Amino acid sequence: MRSSSLPLFLPRPGFKCGPRVLLALTLPELRFLQKKLSLAQKGQLFLSRVFFNEKGALCGPALGAPQAVMLLENLVAAGGKHFWALGWAGALNPDLPLGSLFLPEKSYSLEGTSRHYLPRRRVFQPDPEFFLETQELLKSYGLKPRCAGVVSTDAPYREDYLFWERWSPRVQAVDMETSALLAAAAALGVKLVVLLIISDRIGPSGRKKAPSSLLQQTRRQLFPALSTFLERGGPEGPPSIRT
Repeated sequence: MRSSSLPLFLPRPGFKCGPRVLLALTLPELRFLQKKLSLAQKGQLFLSRVFFNEKGALCGPALGAPQAVMLLENLVAAGGKHFWALGWAGALNPDLPLGSLFLPEKSYSLEGTSRHYLPRRRVFQPDPEFFLETQELLKSYGLKPRCAGVVSTDAPYREDYLFWERWSPRVQAVDMETSALLAAAAALGVKLVVLLIISDRIGPSGRKKAPSSLLQQTRRQLFPALSTFLERGGPEGPPSIRT
C-alpha cells in the first residue's frame, strides 16, 4: 500500500545536468549569466528557461515561492545537488545600502509554499557547512555580503507600516522566495543558499529603488564567484565563459 506521505507524482524534467546549479530568480540576472556562460544545451521548464551540461545548469527566472520551488524540484530530479539562488530583496534596514549583496542566514516564512515541505516550521536556515563554504568563496573574491535575516512574503504590495514596524527590528530585508527555497531544499536533501541584491528600500517614507547601473555593477562584481561555483560541478573542468 502506498504511503499517504508520498507525492502522487514526481517531476520529470526531461534532461540531466551536473550537480551545481545557478537559479537566477530575476530576468536581468538570467540574461546576464546566459550571455557570460556557455552552457550549450537548453530547454524550457514551465515559464522558465534552463541551460545545462554535464557540469551544471543555469535556470530562471522564477517570481515567487511556488514557481521557484517548482524549478527546484525539477532541477533536483535532473541531477542538481548544490544550489545558489540569485535574486532581489528590499531593504527594511535604512543602513543596508542599495545595490549591496545580502546573504540570508535565516528566513521567516509569510508565504504559503514552505508549509507543504516542513509544516511545523516557520523559520528556515541554510545548511551551515554549505553556508560557510559560500561565505569563504565570496570572500576570496573580495565580497563581504551582509549576513542577517530575511522575511519572505507572497504579497509585495501589501507591505504597510504595520508590516515594517513588526519586521524591521527582526530582519533586514524582505523577498518572495528564500524561505520556501530553504524549506524545499531541506526536505529534498540538497544544499542551497540564496544570494540577494538589494534592489530597493521600503520604510515609512515609501519606496526607493536602486538605479539599474548599480545593480549591474553588483552583478559584474559577483560574476567571478558565480562562475567558480559552477566550475566545481563536474569532472571535465569548467564551462566555457564568454568574454
